Amino acid sequence: MNTQMIKFLNFPRSRLWDSLIQGFCVIQNHPEKALLLLKDCLMNHGILPSSFTFSSLIHSFSSQGNMSRAIEVLELMTDEKIRYPYDNFVCSSVVSGFCKIGKPELAIGFFENAMTSGTLRPNIATYTALLSALSILGRFDKVYDLVSGIDKQGLAFDVVMYSSWICGCYKDTDLVEAFRKHREMVDKGIKPDVFSYTILIDKFSKEGNVEKATGFLWKMLKDGVKANVVTYTAIMLGFCKKGKLEEAFTILKEVEDMGIEVDEFMYATLIDGVCRRGELDHAFDLLHEMEKKMVKPSIITYNTVINGLCKVGRTFEADKFLKRVDGDIVTYSTLLHHYTEDENVHGILETKRRLEDAGVAVDVAACNVLIKALFVVGAFEDAHALYQAMPEMNLIADSITYCTMINGYCRAERIEDALELFDEFRSKSLNSVACYNCMISGLCKKGMVDMAFEVFTEVEQKGFALDVGILMMLMKTTFAQSGAKGVVNLVYKLENFRADVYGVILNDAICFLCKRGSPEAAIEVYAVMRRKRSTVTSKSYHSLLENLIDKGCLMRPFLNIFLKDYGLAEPRVSRILVYYSCLKDVNSSQWFVKKWKESSAVTYPLAAFRRLVKDGRALDAYKLVMVAGDSLPLEDVVDYTILIDSICKAGYLSQALDLCVFARSKGITPDIVTYNSVINGLCRQGCLVEAFRLFDSLDKTDLVPSEITYATLIDNLSKQGFLLDARQLFDSMVSKGYKPNTHVYNSLIDNFCKFGKMDEAFKLLYDMEMKGFEPNGFTISALINGYCQKGDMEGALDFFSEFKKKDIVPDFLGFVYMVRGLHTKGRIEEARNILGEMLQSESVVELINTVDKEVESESVESFLIFLCEQGRISDAVVVLNKIASILYPVRRWSGAYKGSQLTNKHSECRSLSSAVSEPLTSNQKSEITDSKKVDKLAENYDISGKRSKLHDFGFYYSLIGSLCSKGELQKANELVNELLSSL
Repeated sequence: MNTQMIKFLNFPRSRLWDSLIQGFCVIQNHPEKALLLLKDCLMNHGILPSSFTFSSLIHSFSSQGNMSRAIEVLELMTDEKIRYPYDNFVCSSVVSGFCKIGKPELAIGFFENAMTSGTLRPNIATYTALLSALSILGRFDKVYDLVSGIDKQGLAFDVVMYSSWICGCYKDTDLVEAFRKHREMVDKGIKPDVFSYTILIDKFSKEGNVEKATGFLWKMLKDGVKANVVTYTAIMLGFCKKGKLEEAFTILKEVEDMGIEVDEFMYATLIDGVCRRGELDHAFDLLHEMEKKMVKPSIITYNTVINGLCKVGRTFEADKFLKRVDGDIVTYSTLLHHYTEDENVHGILETKRRLEDAGVAVDVAACNVLIKALFVVGAFEDAHALYQAMPEMNLIADSITYCTMINGYCRAERIEDALELFDEFRSKSLNSVACYNCMISGLCKKGMVDMAFEVFTEVEQKGFALDVGILMMLMKTTFAQSGAKGVVNLVYKLENFRADVYGVILNDAICFLCKRGSPEAAIEVYAVMRRKRSTVTSKSYHSLLENLIDKGCLMRPFLNIFLKDYGLAEPRVSRILVYYSCLKDVNSSQWFVKKWKESSAVTYPLAAFRRLVKDGRALDAYKLVMVAGDSLPLEDVVDYTILIDSICKAGYLSQALDLCVFARSKGITPDIVTYNSVINGLCRQGCLVEAFRLFDSLDKTDLVPSEITYATLIDNLSKQGFLLDARQLFDSMVSKGYKPNTHVYNSLIDNFCKFGKMDEAFKLLYDMEMKGFEPNGFTISALINGYCQKGDMEGALDFFSEFKKKDIVPDFLGFVYMVRGLHTKGRIEEARNILGEMLQSESVVELINTVDKEVESESVESFLIFLCEQGRISDAVVVLNKIASILYPVRRWSGAYKGSQLTNKHSECRSLSSAVSEPLTSNQKSEITDSKKVDKLAENYDISGKRSKLHDFGFYYSLIGSLCSKGELQKANELVNELLSSL
């Protein structure tokens, strides 16, 4: 016992204090108590602990991220009274600590000061910490300089150094270089550890290449390196990102079977995976499973659930979930962000209040979200106040802050405030093209082109990459204010830009002007390009030539230059040549394409097909489809339907039905819209029987008629006098659940009135109103016409007055019927009153004024007003008849067909309607692709010669009146019979 006491008394007191301090610091991991002991030792006992004790404290505080305490100990260590030199252990600890708290710039600053002092000779551990700091800052050029310097010093790289370097390469998104460094490490005989393998596995998983990540896992296990929970979590993340949740859950089971303790992050990864798929209930099941397995979720896991709820639009539920946990700044920022996206003012304000009540420290990212939210709710002053308060919160506004503020003010049309913030942004050492783009966008929306131009030029001076979207916005605004000339002037103003940037601007200007239909201005820009020796892209040539062709302008010189610059191998050259030949002559284009195909693959441009259809050249478009075959890439049934509809309207039914068969041979099944066009075409040709056959065949092709199908058939049955059949089809339509629209009702009402069946017409009017459809001007005019045909002008006037009280007045023809009918009855003053009412109807006057554009005369409206004031109703009736003949030419089929002609016509229609459901034979296929036979088909089915002259009602009315005035009553009666037979 005495011997032990003697040894204890002889034990140096400094060694005792070292043991006590290091015990608290290292063994108990309580550096705060250790620091108190250190201070007590120095101040009260005058004992100086060893440098290792100071180093241990610095390392402990740095590991915890408590850098203020670490620096405090460092200052004690280097104090004049102590003057311990700090070594690589201290330096690497401090550098790593600053990196841990997200301040790598301070880590680098500390290292540089240590090197300047001359007391530090870095080893591989210190350089490894420095490399990590440089990688975090994205200063990869410095990383390579550092590695080169280490190599020159002859320091041996270890696995930790290589792992940090590989990690840095990943941050530089240089996956190939990272993989190369891994191979280099292996080749040098340095065995990869679990950390170096996990870095690779994690990166491959995040890149979406989970298969490669899995391959590295197997190699790792084969090399005898045991994977840990972090490694398996990385693999799980890869599966979750690819939506392979089953494989991710398999990993979880395997980890549990291996006896590896599953941590919160593995569960958080799975929860994120199920949230990405929208399976929020499964996410809550996983939370319950965590609780059962005693894995305590932290705010990281809860934030994953909250973010998942918000992403699927369940922000309100996310808000309720937050009330069960203590949220951090990420939680509140997530809610604010999604409430802002939804423009939910109440949600924004409530979340802001709860954030303030929670007393959570706000970071820059959260500030930016909150500022954006305040702009959404219109709290502009609060947003500005928060921005101004950022320095007091030890926060420095970043480029996103300025961008959010500028964009918010621009959207609120407070452009002056936006400019003030933009000037402040420019005074900072921040570089963000997004802020410039926001400012340019805001100025353009306000029409402040000159100022937008100044900001745009500054973007160039700063060396930022050109944003094509912003350039287009500037051009659009300039074009809206100053037209094509303004865009050309803008191009001239930008000629001091760098040559490569200016070339892009010029090419974009040509394409923009061509899209706006200004090839002349585009040619001027093209001239600037030739003068500047800028490269004209094939896209610009194509746009310019396409525009010139469409406008019928001189284009051969440009075509020659295009050919010279790019040659026949350029696809756009072939496309424009084929396009041009198609518009000129479809037959010659076929020869051209055949010749071209001998040397290169070429197809007919779809634009040529659409242009032919647009220009009303339906038959040429049909020829193009037939002769092109597979060389014309018609996209879908829509293209075929558009062409079929155009061909039907032009009267070429045979070709329309051939096209239906052709489309089916290409695997494209015509839909009900296609059949509606064919049915309408048959009806227009007078082939009602065949139209109904086609209608009845729809069931065989599994097509359901639409409201338009019924409306077309009902309309044509009515016009041809088959009113009973039309009414039966109408009733059938209603019984099958279809809802007839106003057009269908009007068609029936109009034709019932024309044939004197007023009772039926009024029943339909009543039914129409009961179904919630409001009569329009056409409806009223049709019923007024019915009264007028009966000579019941009192009924017509009463009906007119009744609906006038409901603010529904007749259309132009309705007024004409009344004026004409009253004039015929000799009721001149009443006719004059109705004419006056007519000339006060805006819609009618607008329609009358369109006639001024078609006939060279003085204002028709003014002339009618003059005739009305003078009481010259007879002359007014003549003028109104003439206007009606221009606006509403009544097309009718001649009733003079002989029986054989009518039989032939119906035979032709039958052959046409049956063709649509027959398969295309090989002979037919070869026939329809022969352009000469196509021309012959067109001649055979050109029915334009079978039409009689087209006359309008006004023409007949005037002629009948003339015959009556001459006393030629027999001829007048014959003309009346002919008129009635055509209705």
